[in-house]
Amino acid sequence: MSVAAHEALIRRWIALADRGFDGDFGEFFVPDYAGHVSGRLHMDLAELERLERGFAAAFSGTRRTIEDLWGAADKMVLRLTTRARHTGEFNGIAATQREIVMTALVIYRFRDGRIAESWGELDFAGLWRQLTAPAAG
Repeated sequence: MSVAAHEALIRRWIALADRGFDGDFGEFFVPDYAGHVSGRLHMDLAELERLERGFAAAFSGTRRTIEDLWGAADKMVLRLTTRARHTGEFNGIAATQREIVMTALVIYRFRDGRIAESWGELDFAGLWRQLTAPAAG
């Protein structure tokens, strides 16, 4: 696949994310997908789907902005900003109704026209602070 085709796949993936993951992950990922997040979490496709759908259930009005997207050969790099409202339980934190902003940097590797592997650095510390900080006022 071309870099343009990889870019188009990532843009469709982000659109699916903004719709609350209402489609088939298999359209985007190979069956033996391997994901790595912030150097600690290693996941397969089933775990990715569980985590992404869990985030979608806990945050409403989610909008992702692609800040940068570029690639070469079989890899793409995405810099992303996510904005949403915390309206459901997330990792043991009851809904706060707070607006959150989270950034991410993800490298994707492609095989056979789909994502085979990813490495992500997500600002979970910043998200945690936004959800647990004392209420203003």
